[in-house]
Amino acid sequence: MNTHSESTQQNAQEHERSQEAMGAVRNGLQLGGSLLVTYAIAFGIRPLLTHYLSPEDFGRFNWADSFSAIFFIATNLGLEMYIRKEVSRRPEHASDFFGTSLLVRLGLTVVLMGALTLVMSYRGDSPEMRALVLVFGLAQLLIMLNASMAALLHAKGKVAGLSISNVVTKVVWGGGLLAVGVLRLPLPWLAVPVVASEAIKFVVGWHLARQHIGLVFRVDLAAMWKVLKAGLPYFLTAAALATNGRLDIMILGMLGSHEEVGWYSAAWSISNITFALNPVMGWVLLPLMSRAAARSEEEVSVIARRALEGTLAVTVPMMMLIVMGAPLWIGLLGRDYSLAVNLLRLQSPLFVLAFVTMTCGSWLTMTNREWWVTGTSIFGSLLLNPLLNLLLVPRMYAAYGDGGGAAGTALSMLLMEVAITIIMLSRMGRSAVDRRLLVMVAKTAVVCVGVVAMDRTVLAPLEDWPRLAVEAMLYVMGVLTLGAVRPGEVLAVVKLARRRGNPEPEPAPIAVAPTP
Repeated sequence: MNTHSESTQQNAQEHERSQEAMGAVRNGLQLGGSLLVTYAIAFGIRPLLTHYLSPEDFGRFNWADSFSAIFFIATNLGLEMYIRKEVSRRPEHASDFFGTSLLVRLGLTVVLMGALTLVMSYRGDSPEMRALVLVFGLAQLLIMLNASMAALLHAKGKVAGLSISNVVTKVVWGGGLLAVGVLRLPLPWLAVPVVASEAIKFVVGWHLARQHIGLVFRVDLAAMWKVLKAGLPYFLTAAALATNGRLDIMILGMLGSHEEVGWYSAAWSISNITFALNPVMGWVLLPLMSRAAARSEEEVSVIARRALEGTLAVTVPMMMLIVMGAPLWIGLLGRDYSLAVNLLRLQSPLFVLAFVTMTCGSWLTMTNREWWVTGTSIFGSLLLNPLLNLLLVPRMYAAYGDGGGAAGTALSMLLMEVAITIIMLSRMGRSAVDRRLLVMVAKTAVVCVGVVAMDRTVLAPLEDWPRLAVEAMLYVMGVLTLGAVRPGEVLAVVKLARRRGNPEPEPAPIAVAPTP
């Protein structure tokens, strides 16, 4: 009798895990689809915008965005990670603190706007730049609010409406930005489409949160204080990570020039397309790992290893495509941005490493080692990276002239990310990798080396577009032939997602399969 009861309980647990995994995959596909559309819009708008803006004006635009974002890191409060960890288990808990957090953020915004005004006045920035920074400040507040609102919906697993909202608001942003460029309106207007799109997203997100979670506006200072204390390590980690790509640009603008920022930002706008998976990881992987952590650490480790395998399978070919086609991609931005070609190549490996550290950080957080993530993030983003920038930017700018300062910034980011990746993997130890992952990495590396060798020899005489097409086919054939990517498992994941929570008896989903 006991044996039958234990078997029934085990089957129920397996069914629950299967349901969770299928829901996570389905949400990932929904969000991934919307993100592909939004990144396509962004990728199309940026080249059009650079044709209307000189590298100096494009640099001023991006510098103002980064400068305001550094200040508004204070409004993060650590809520996004806290929500994904806690609200995934207790959806009703959201109403305990969300209303109060909104008031806290509004109060902080008043203080930060005053601080921005004082700093800009002390620096002697032009009225146009001051206005641009302040409008971006309002945009940063809305971005933070929307990140928290989205985290609530991800934690509940209700992302269909959010996916549609992402696309619609990106169209508003892209259309507005393009209109400002075509009409050649003053620089401060470039931040207005960001504010408009984020405001629409907030209204939609609030409606969806009320509908799916029952979110209500409530002021509870005691509950908010508890959340702030629990979210402190998440806040410090988020603050450190948010400086990546922001603090660098701020330092580059101060030690180099706005033109250097323009070249660096042009390369960044292309290379960060690989970050299309970043929200999917946070929105889908973290809630899945959170529920797995309630069962066992080993289950979280298995999910982390398969997540590493999946992200490498996607980001490595994207990196290769960016490196091989760098002159083509930068050429889309206009002739004035030709100095950004080597910057793009320097930046491209950064995002592969970033995904590895994100997955490691998720594992450490879900196994209650979040302070290790905090310490590592602070060391890398707030100590090592600024120090490298202060050392390399002025020296490389003086040695190489135009583009040298931006190269120093790109190299600083890459060296910092290498150091962080080594630290994070070493902290995970044997939980980070298994034989299957190591074999996949080795096979992928062999394919990459082979494609580069072909690019430098046999394929060198071809024109850029045909050469890239042939190299892409060679890469796909290589990873499939060597078994670095397994099509059967990809099809199984899609099949699970399409069944939408009506599983048939079959092996557990890939994400939680036992390590071979």
